[in-house]
This record gives sequence, C-alpha cells and structure tokens, in this order.
Amino acid sequence: MKRPICGLITVVFILFGCASKKELKTELPFRLGQVYAQRWIIEENPEEIGYDVIIPIRSLNTRRATLQKLYHRGKAINVKIELRKIGAVAIAEYPMGILDKTNTSIRDSSPNGNEGIFNESLLPFKISRTQAVLTYLEDGEIKYFKIEGIRQNPIMSYSSLSLRNFE
Repeated sequence: MKRPICGLITVVFILFGCASKKELKTELPFRLGQVYAQRWIIEENPEEIGYDVIIPIRSLNTRRATLQKLYHRGKAINVKIELRKIGAVAIAEYPMGILDKTNTSIRDSSPNGNEGIFNESLLPFKISRTQAVLTYLEDGEIKYFKIEGIRQNPIMSYSSLSLRNFE
C-alpha cells in the first residue's frame, strides 16, 4: 500500500516539476526605448477615444524573436509593429470603448478579436499601473519581460480618425 502511494507522488512531482514555468527574462534578444502610454480622443466624434501603449524598438531581429502580447491594466493586447515619426514601435492598441469616459481608466469590458481580459491573479507576475509584461516568441518558446515605469503622456486630441491613424 505504501509503495503505490509513493509511486503516485513521484509521478505527480515529475509531471508538474517538468512543466514549463513562466519566468521573467532580464536579457532580451532586442532593445527597447522608453515605453509610454497615450490616451487619445477624436474631436469630431468624442465617443471615439482610445488608449495605446507605445514601445519604441531600438533593435529587433525578427528571425530571433517575435513580439506577441502586452499584459497591462487587466488586458492582454496583441502588439503590432509600425513605423512612426520616432522610428519602429510596437503598439498595443486598446479597442474603442474599453476606456471609462468619466476618468479614462481601463474598464473591465470584453474587448473584441483575440484580445481579452485576463485575471491578474493568474499571471505569475505582480504588475502595477506603470508596469506591463511583454510576451515574445524566441526559438519556439514564449518568454516574458516586465516593462517598468510606463510614462503616461497627456491626452492627444485629433480632429479626425484618419489623422490619428496617419500619425
């Protein structure tokens, strides 16, 4: 009786002990600039508001690493890379309607697409309002990097959505 229980416990430790652990990386295969968050509003339609997190990319070898998602303020948002005035940036665009118009904080509404609300208690990392976790794929493995000190820029006002998208 004692032997089967010990065998079962050993198997459980082997299975769960070998599972991949989510741990933050400190050395990255890319270099980032100062990350900032930008709220914005469209003047011709004040209902159109948004919140973006902009991650300037100083260097990125896409053969070595691919940026994937940003976990920030209770949301997991896909990042996309664009060329802007400041150079190449990774942008996490929070969908329309995700902001609370009264205090422009992030609401817990369900975003569209494959982006979604995540339970911060399930994320094995503690993050504050000025932090985020960036996921990237390196050698077929998802890795995690904590971004510290996200600067909150003043709200930007655009006369039209096309001008905002042009920036």
